[in-house]
This record gives sequence, structure tokens and C-alpha cells, in this order.
Amino acid sequence: MSNRYLHLILDDEAKEKILAITMHGNNKNQSIGFFRAATGLYYLSKIMVEDALDFKAIDKKFNHFIFDVIGRGHSITSILQYLSSKKVLWVLDSKSFLSTFLHYFPDIPFSKIQILLSVNLSVSKKISKIPLEGALKEWLLQQNAETAANAPQETDAQGV
Repeated sequence: MSNRYLHLILDDEAKEKILAITMHGNNKNQSIGFFRAATGLYYLSKIMVEDALDFKAIDKKFNHFIFDVIGRGHSITSILQYLSSKKVLWVLDSKSFLSTFLHYFPDIPFSKIQILLSVNLSVSKKISKIPLEGALKEWLLQQNAETAANAPQETDAQGV
């Protein structure tokens, strides 16, 4: 991997943050869900760049980490599939995941999480030729509506 990809390597600090988020799950299943969501969001945030990427090298690094943590049969591909399914909603709607993720990765704000999930959903549904409609799309639309409703209202030049 050349030096221009070094910012994409899953370094020890990022691994520690993802594992810390994982520990906030209330049980094994929730912890695995937290791991999958945190890893997927972190991965997506790092590949959404304009540069040409060496996905083989990047995915190899992530796949090794994923295998070490949750075992055989899991990969970055399966994590991205998980992020585009309704299964991820019980993680996103949990009381602690989003606040914990935002605490450990403050450089990935909630608005960016919504974009990452939307792009991943769109790409995965296009690849699988499955309609985009569903629970995750509805959740994203609801989050967008809540964000818009909570945004400060614009006033005209006279302050009216």
C-alpha cells in the first residue's frame, strides 16, 4: 500500500475505538451489532474520498480485523450488507449506540452518518436489484425530517 493510502489504514487507535463502542452493548448480540455498525460506518467514512483507492488492500485490513473480533463468515462486505438491512435499526435506535459512536468518532457527525447510510443503502440495493423502499429508508427519512424540524428557522433581511 502506498503512502497516499496510509490515512485509510485501520490503525490501532481506530480499532480500540471500535472495540470500546462494542463494549457498550448490553449483551453479546447487541455488542456484535454495535461492532458491525461502528466498523461499517468507520469504513464508509474512510472510503468516501475523491482519490483512487486500493480496495483490495483496504478491505484486507478490515477483513482481518473483523475476522479477529467476530470470527469466520464475516467480512467488510457482510458488514456493509448489514448496514443496508433493517437489522441495523435495533442498533441505531438503541439508547447508546449513536451517542457512543459520536463520542469516539467526533469527526464523523450525525449528518455524515445519515449520508453514509443513505449512500450504502442506495448502492447495495442497486447491486442486489432490490427496491430501495423499506424500514431503513423510512428511518433515514424520519431522521432527516427531525433534523430539518430542529434546524433554526431562517428569517428575511428585516429579521421577520
